[in-house]
Amino acid sequence: MSEENAAVRNDPPESAYTRFHPLTPIVTGWKVIVGLIAIVGFQNFDLIEDLVTNGVVNTENLGLIALGIAGIVVVAVLFAILPWWTTKYAVTDEGVFVRRKFLSTSRRIAPRQRIDSVSVERPFVARLVGLSKVKIELAGAGESHVDLEYLGRVKAEDIHSTVLELARGDAQTAEQMPAGAAPAEYAPLAPESEGPSRVEESTQSIGERAKSIAFDSDSDGELLARIPTSRVLHSLLLDISLMIGMAFTLVMTAVWLIGSFASGEFTFSAASLFAIVPALLAGPRMIFSRLESSWGFTSRATSAGLRARRGLINSRSDNLTAAKIQQAEISQPLLWRSRGWFDVSVSTAGMDELESVTESSGRILPVGTASELDATLTHLMPPTGDLVHHRAMRDGSEAPSAAVLGVSDAALLRGFLSVPQSQLPGTRPFHWTSPISRHTHVYALSRHALIARTGWLKRTLTVIPRDRIQGVEISQGPIALRIGSADITVAYAGGSFHVSDIPVADAAALCASLGADAGTSRRFTERGSWLEPRLLGGTA
Repeated sequence: MSEENAAVRNDPPESAYTRFHPLTPIVTGWKVIVGLIAIVGFQNFDLIEDLVTNGVVNTENLGLIALGIAGIVVVAVLFAILPWWTTKYAVTDEGVFVRRKFLSTSRRIAPRQRIDSVSVERPFVARLVGLSKVKIELAGAGESHVDLEYLGRVKAEDIHSTVLELARGDAQTAEQMPAGAAPAEYAPLAPESEGPSRVEESTQSIGERAKSIAFDSDSDGELLARIPTSRVLHSLLLDISLMIGMAFTLVMTAVWLIGSFASGEFTFSAASLFAIVPALLAGPRMIFSRLESSWGFTSRATSAGLRARRGLINSRSDNLTAAKIQQAEISQPLLWRSRGWFDVSVSTAGMDELESVTESSGRILPVGTASELDATLTHLMPPTGDLVHHRAMRDGSEAPSAAVLGVSDAALLRGFLSVPQSQLPGTRPFHWTSPISRHTHVYALSRHALIARTGWLKRTLTVIPRDRIQGVEISQGPIALRIGSADITVAYAGGSFHVSDIPVADAAALCASLGADAGTSRRFTERGSWLEPRLLGGTA
């Protein structure tokens, strides 16, 4: 029997199911209201314009308009209440169940064995009424997530902790419960209260309460990093790529306007506004997107891994563990180097970034200092180990810097990112056909990771744990075959990385070592420590 069929067989009884928070229809219904008003308004735009222009709007017409709007609201409320009334959820020892029962019955099931990560999202409208969404990511492809929307803030945090315990296998099973207690798998959760706040929160001052809502502050776990807003704003001004994008948008908009005025084709019409407004908003949108994804960022080390919170209008809290990380990137734009700031992002197999309420949900340190970088890497990153002696590992044209031979993994990575490329050991593009990358790219191998540094204006260090590698492919085009270079594609869950234009002998040696990792290292997925047992092929 498949895993999902087994979960259906263990479907909890009716008493274990609970409806979502009673305010859920308000959060989900406003979109329907706005959509219906927009549709009706656009379809009757000429009629409305004629009424306003000819002054035909009177008390009777206003009454009819108000009656029409009221009808739209009633229809939207009905559409919002029906899904809420027919949808229930249950959290048991078998996993998380979401059931919709109306004319037919449908289920969304998150078996505890497949739970990969759990996030708490708070869209803007939900935050206004104190609600949250719990997003449960599953290991797999496609639409591999189950959403619990919406719950009170306290209930969402409780379920978040419970589901994480289920995924780790720490939840109390029926056999471990005291005699006479109801089985955990059939014990219903406490119903949602009318107010989502704890009783003690009512004693907070207005300022403390507003700050708690704005930053979704929590105090569980050891604080690793807290990014002040002033640093985020300063970092935007020092990001050359962002400034170039802004300048390009403004210049292209100005050229279009000047050309339109010169040709006499520009008129202040609705069509002109529809064409120019998106272009003018592109730059501010880029800035706001970066600000939104970094605002109020806080990361803490908890028993369930690193918990990262971010978001200005829409907020999100993610839990990440070293076992889920497939790849990590540490980047440093040119003007950040004098400030000692770093940007860290990770890729995980279960993190669904396309549907997140905030962009860059994989960022675990937006604008961090060296101390915050060390604390984050120490608590989250799988170990890299020392650089190994390998046929593809060659010293640079200068003596290797002592900074690269740091006493810790974090020091090694910081040194590899900061020192000149000519001082780094490893293989790199060598031919004149790669005029930029041969001075900026370098690829090295440590005992437990593949390390690659790329970029000039923005240096990026990519770290791929060797036991996360799923496949390696070596390729040569006609030009590469002529000059003696080759490319390697390293595949991991959820993505791939390309090592380009390195000597063919180095490519063959790397491909052999990484191929052995892909064939053997991933067998030890249940080991208690990252260093035990020793990775096969770890010396090469």
